[in-house]
Amino acid sequence: MFDFLKAAVHSPQSIGAIAPSSARLAQMMAQRAVADHPDVILEVGAGDGAITKALLNARRPETTLWICERNPTLGKTLQALLKEETNVQLFIGDITDFPPAWLGRVDVVVSGLPFASFSQNLRDQLLQTFHNLLQPGGHFIAFQYTRLHFKTFRRYFSEHSYSFTFQNLPPAYVFEGVQKEEKHAYHLNRR
Repeated sequence: MFDFLKAAVHSPQSIGAIAPSSARLAQMMAQRAVADHPDVILEVGAGDGAITKALLNARRPETTLWICERNPTLGKTLQALLKEETNVQLFIGDITDFPPAWLGRVDVVVSGLPFASFSQNLRDQLLQTFHNLLQPGGHFIAFQYTRLHFKTFRRYFSEHSYSFTFQNLPPAYVFEGVQKEEKHAYHLNRR
């Protein structure tokens, strides 16, 4: 928790929260992520590992978990959390600089990124990156503190469902979408 608060004070726009995700929110995210028995789950914006822990507990042993965290302080916290885990790869850096081997191999993207803190251009860049990382029919799951950006999510993913929990500070919405068949980049190039 201390590392989370330290990171939030130093970089409030990239953290976008006042507290780590609650156990209830983490459980909601993890249950959705493992529902279809994916081979590869990518968690983006892992923070201090609240959702990571839930994913580790919920996944099948053979499910690979790729974790991306941009903040180096939180990255160290995640390294300590993951040191004994198998089928896990931690990438400390910006997801737009993902390892090339990840392209098109992800079944589920789990996002803790604060889209409300980002410019529209960055939101589009991130969502296009997720779209490119996902296999056809892959799922995108994200929590947000408002439904404001669900419309943006729907440009890239067909909405499957959403839910809400008061058991988080602040309360949070969970969006789940399925990758649209046609690449969004095609739509951008047609303008």
